[in-house]
Amino acid sequence: MLLTEKSNSIDVCTTLFFHLSSTGLKISEINSLVSDVFNIIKEGGDFTQGLLNQTLSEMGWQKDIVDEYSLQLIMSILETEFNFKVTAKSLH
Repeated sequence: MLLTEKSNSIDVCTTLFFHLSSTGLKISEINSLVSDVFNIIKEGGDFTQGLLNQTLSEMGWQKDIVDEYSLQLIMSILETEFNFKVTAKSLH
């Protein structure tokens, strides 16, 4: 990984931390949330922000815990740090 990619990854993680902490989440909760999101989507398939939030809610997270911005940041981290491939398609 190039130094600039690592710096960008750190910036994304920092941004995600501040964004989610501004909603009242603690560091340990942020780590758990990212882990839970990854566990939900790691098998692939179709998912939407709404379905993701529904599954997280069933796991005990507050309703609509993941907004569009935090989902984009989490996806960026997963793609950069874990070589996770995300193909997004928008259906209207």
